[in-house]
Amino acid sequence: MRKFLITLGITLLSFTLVAQTIKTDNKLIIPHGDITLYLTKDTCSMVSKHVISYSEFLKLDKERDNKWFQDTYKGKYTKDSYLRTGYDIGHLTPSHITSYDNVLNHSSFSLFNAAPQLAAFNRGKWAQLEGSVEDSIAKYKKDAVIITGVIYDNNKKKFMGDSRIPIPVSFYKILFIDRRVYCWIGSNINGEIIPTTLKELNELFKLNKMSLNIK
Repeated sequence: MRKFLITLGITLLSFTLVAQTIKTDNKLIIPHGDITLYLTKDTCSMVSKHVISYSEFLKLDKERDNKWFQDTYKGKYTKDSYLRTGYDIGHLTPSHITSYDNVLNHSSFSLFNAAPQLAAFNRGKWAQLEGSVEDSIAKYKKDAVIITGVIYDNNKKKFMGDSRIPIPVSFYKILFIDRRVYCWIGSNINGEIIPTTLKELNELFKLNKMSLNIK
């Protein structure tokens, strides 16, 4: 599955890398070393940008901090809000790819580096995609920028349980490496993942009234 996903992305989506910038009117940005978290205006998880060098990638191990914490803007996002909902606390930047640094790995457990993700989706095809991204870095032996985020349907918001945590309709991932870019989008409804483009993602952001542009 890993090979299939990454090959499909290469076939359809490779082009010259110009930049890796995130533009948003929102000023809620939380830096955590190699990870930068971008929030919506109402303090909800939106985007996680991870910059990783190939030398850091070679230091990955299997240790996890595994201690979710409320970060900066406290109150809305709590671990208990996910109990018995059918949703996992779905990492944006995955824990494993930050395991080259203990402080950064702890930061990956910020509740703003996560969003409600269907359990089967998180543990199945999305986990396979995360593995495919690591396989690609190993293949190219280059530094990388990985942007992972969620798309909310702001035309018809749905919240998790009794909380004010919105449920994304989709998760997406963008890999910039070796002057190439690969994009995927996964449904948080049926768990299917397909390749896409930056142009299509930005159109979806606009359609769903998100103050966000990535290029």
